[in-house]
Amino acid sequence: MTIQPYGETSGPPAPATLTAQDQRRIQDALDSSTSANTRRAYNQAWLRFEAWARERGASHPLPASPELVAAFLAELAEAGKSVATLRLAKSALAEVHRSTGNQDPTDNEGVRKVMAGIARVNGRPQRQAKPLTETALAAVKATAMQPRRHQGRAVRAENAWAARRRGQVDVALLSVLRDGLLRRSEASELRWGDVEVQEDGSARLHVRRSKTYPEAAAALVAIMPEGFAVVDPSTPVFGLSASQIGRRVNAAAKAAGLGEGFTGHSGRVGMAQDLAAAGVELPALMTAGRWKSSKMPARYTEGQAAGRGAVARYYQERRG
Repeated sequence: MTIQPYGETSGPPAPATLTAQDQRRIQDALDSSTSANTRRAYNQAWLRFEAWARERGASHPLPASPELVAAFLAELAEAGKSVATLRLAKSALAEVHRSTGNQDPTDNEGVRKVMAGIARVNGRPQRQAKPLTETALAAVKATAMQPRRHQGRAVRAENAWAARRRGQVDVALLSVLRDGLLRRSEASELRWGDVEVQEDGSARLHVRRSKTYPEAAAALVAIMPEGFAVVDPSTPVFGLSASQIGRRVNAAAKAAGLGEGFTGHSGRVGMAQDLAAAGVELPALMTAGRWKSSKMPARYTEGQAAGRGAVARYYQERRG
């Protein structure tokens, strides 16, 4: 195929039987296989690698050799880039090669050892978003409608109407992030057509895309009923980008006196911790959060798991 989402392909030309419409349909399907944010990140990483490779005399960086990839990753590490950034670059290079019909140069023992060495020397635990627990959400709800002072050319305060409107959106956004264990990208992509209102005022939300379940998993979440009165089903629910959602969550938490460190993933982390504290086991938690691997939910809930561990049970039984 001549599908070229990144760079050039060294594969054979497309068969004559494939029309331009066929190519468009295939490309649309490929584009839908990953989120827009992931595609942008991969594209930026590939362009960086391509420019770096050309500076070193590689006139055709695609396909790349494992040695070239390893050198690129090592130079990124020497420049102070985080291990997370290197892993993103490695994933991007792998995706570019696979999608263009080339052999993945990152699937190589040498590249794996280089990454392992970098992680061992430079790896730091990734900072976890502060959890938006039930208690934290209650604090936000108690303060959400209060006028805030905005920094601009001049410090100004919201009027009561603007504060109430903004507060309603904040409470709805944070509630949906929590109840649906949503990533910020998933919340950004929500459309009103994805929401089925229930008789009790809650809603069944169809998550159309996620990192691990792009085929549209569904989650039951509570959304403020007032929001369903006059809306166009094709419009975004919140009308916010992923980065705007993160900033909004942090601002709401800060205004509630909860401090810094809250992000667009805080609702996901907080609900995972609340579920674990309530005794929900890891398999059910993975289903609720649409995780395929147990790594992240286990990390989010390690404190709750320790509280139910053997030592904790020993002392609970002794006190009993």
